[in-house]
Amino acid sequence: MQSQDIEQKARQEFIRIKLGTEEWLEVAKLGERKDKVAFWCALVPNDHVAKSLQSASWDLMIRDGHPGCVEYGGIDGKIAYFRFGDDDNIEPFIFARSFHGLKPDYLELSEEFRLFHNLFLVPNSTKFIKIDDAGNEEDAAVIEGHSVKVKLRFLKSYLAMKGMHLGIYFEMDCDGTTLLSQEEINRIALTVREEKICYDIWAGNSEFGIEGSVPSYSRLLGKKMIAGYKREDSGMWPYKTRKYTDFIVGTDKEGKIACYSCEDGKLANYFGANPGAPHFLTPIFFKLEVLNKYYAQPEKYSVEDGLLSCGGLWDLQIDNNHKNYVVVFLGDLGQSLTLEEQLYWKSFNVPPDGGISETCWRRGFLAEFADPQSPDLIFKSNFQTFQKSWERKFGWPLFLPLREKDEHLFSSLHIPLTDEQVEFDAQVLALAKILIDSLNEASLQKELMAKVENEKGIGKFGRFLQSKNTPNPQVILYLKKLYSLRHGAGHRKGDDYEKAAAFFGVSKRSLRETFTQILFMAVEVLQFLEKNLLKEAPHS
Repeated sequence: MQSQDIEQKARQEFIRIKLGTEEWLEVAKLGERKDKVAFWCALVPNDHVAKSLQSASWDLMIRDGHPGCVEYGGIDGKIAYFRFGDDDNIEPFIFARSFHGLKPDYLELSEEFRLFHNLFLVPNSTKFIKIDDAGNEEDAAVIEGHSVKVKLRFLKSYLAMKGMHLGIYFEMDCDGTTLLSQEEINRIALTVREEKICYDIWAGNSEFGIEGSVPSYSRLLGKKMIAGYKREDSGMWPYKTRKYTDFIVGTDKEGKIACYSCEDGKLANYFGANPGAPHFLTPIFFKLEVLNKYYAQPEKYSVEDGLLSCGGLWDLQIDNNHKNYVVVFLGDLGQSLTLEEQLYWKSFNVPPDGGISETCWRRGFLAEFADPQSPDLIFKSNFQTFQKSWERKFGWPLFLPLREKDEHLFSSLHIPLTDEQVEFDAQVLALAKILIDSLNEASLQKELMAKVENEKGIGKFGRFLQSKNTPNPQVILYLKKLYSLRHGAGHRKGDDYEKAAAFFGVSKRSLRETFTQILFMAVEVLQFLEKNLLKEAPHS
């Protein structure tokens, strides 16, 4: 008896204090009978809560809440369709799916909740994630067998917009080891009716002679209502307000740093808004390393010539043709980025140093077409044009398209943002994979008369150039040295790597400058091939 008292009191304390306050709320738990604990839930309209709390009985049983028809009115009755069974006031939040033993049972999370938050079901799992406005991912709900857990703040924002509470229903049994007297049964019995909590506790003795029965038992049955946020605190549109931070816009007469908000409504423009305030097109300067985050996640972000984007969520116009900085206009920072993303950029913000790049000036202010200036962007532009021209001329690509898992090597190819060896090696590996590993050896061999045993791609390409009367030892030398440099980046650095490093002048300049030179040489290779082999190719 004493153990029953202790266990049920502990359960009451959990229900009254913790249930509905934890970061993850278990809204359903249907374990084995031996667990003696079951949770279920339903959506209850706000104006129905007081009525619901008059009884400890559940408003919605586990198998209820499915759409169907109800017949009423006796012999001459009518048939009505109900979306949630026979009571449209109470809505299921979890559906217990059953297939009569022919297929496995499982629990299903409300489709409306999933659509409301646009939750993504992670493949080969039962975990749902939410992608916020900045593109960040966060776990929102998880189904593990007969248990469903939902992150509380996503639930509360949903309840706020629906104007409903979530009723958490519970049934908790406790076995006794001895028979109970009537006095003990009366003492255990309890009825609780509070603002958001309602439950009953009762006890009794089991009948002997039944296999597996226990001498006595007690049961706690009831519900607790979980309220949503106030709508204005839900963080959901149209109650969600955009927030802004400030950035360094210059220095004052005493050399002190001057900052200003990136909120576009507070900035000057060409139509006379906010005179005296910094202009919307004030250039804000950032360290090159600000792009590290985006290059490191090419499956999520795209860094292109003049544009940074996160899927279809947001785009940010950037000047990444500047030699020493990434430059963004002040108003664009506020219009394109969430506060979280703004704060990330702010950590790389430096005082203005000169002006924007010529490419950015010509494109943005003179409305002229302008080629990129940054070597990585120049290479990508030339490479894509070259590939199309080559295939038009020969009917096959010189460089095979990268496989899906390697596509990021091209999209994220860039001048190293620092002089660290690891970043230099990574970019060398990427470039070598694009130019050497991707050589179309099968098509090159078809163009050659003889086959050389164990000949690699560079050798085939060299013989191909000879067959077209355009031999160029410097092109082949460049590819061989790049391969040696790549081999040293992926393996222990030996003599071949040192010779290649000397060829590219690694010891004479910084690693950033060295890779810049490597890219310029790659562009010269493409231009040589374009001039000497593709000059007859038609242009679209």
